[in-house]
Amino acid sequence: CLQAELSYYNANENWLTRQFTIEYATLFKLVLPALAANKLPLPLGGTSNHFRKQLLQDVGGWDPHNVTEDADLGFRLARLGYQTDVLQSTTFEEANTKLGNWLHQRARWFKGFLQTWLVHMRDPLRLIDEIGLSGFLTLQAAVLGVVFSAAFYPIFLINSLYKIGVTLVWPDTFAGNWALLPEALYIGLFIAGYSVMIFSAAEALRRKRLHSISSALWSMPIYWLLASVAAWLAIWQLIFNPFHWNKTRHGLSRFVVRPR
Repeated sequence: CLQAELSYYNANENWLTRQFTIEYATLFKLVLPALAANKLPLPLGGTSNHFRKQLLQDVGGWDPHNVTEDADLGFRLARLGYQTDVLQSTTFEEANTKLGNWLHQRARWFKGFLQTWLVHMRDPLRLIDEIGLSGFLTLQAAVLGVVFSAAFYPIFLINSLYKIGVTLVWPDTFAGNWALLPEALYIGLFIAGYSVMIFSAAEALRRKRLHSISSALWSMPIYWLLASVAAWLAIWQLIFNPFHWNKTRHGLSRFVVRPR
């Protein structure tokens, strides 16, 4: 499979479209090329996927019950021994401009990621045998990790800000106290994580020559809070929607991994 880049033609329409464009730029300019370069499974995007027709039919096509069927297919291709790469070509689509629409769209994507994780984790040992430990860890980080990092982001944010506040107000509390070293490491990790995310996004915008929206980089943490709302909505929908839960548990019965 060859996956082309995705971007938005209405990037400058409002704050939400700028954030959405930054997110896509980071994914398609940095994350997916890095996975492809290391021959790791790719959670495919929704458009501009190029396959041989017969191959797609042989692996069972798209799962009609998974609401992120392309992400699921990316890991299924890897399990069957196929490789996915990225194209230096961009397909443009329209970014959601309204918050309500964006939340429901993102909740659907998160729910599909959870479905994908549950389906492929039915037999973890078999999964490791088919895609290797690195591919297995990619599934945990790029699928489950995306949902749970979004869901628990507010909790870690509040805790981190509290620790930073205590450090600034009572700096002597940490000075020379080795027992509080984990607290200092926690704060350092928090700052490093924010820095990596923002500088990665800045590099992605530079590569795509999207300098006009770079001012939105500093409000990315607010966007992540919105993603947290969508993540919890997705978890709620998956648990309390019998249709999706049953299809996640019993769907894809036709998916039989063939020898390489």
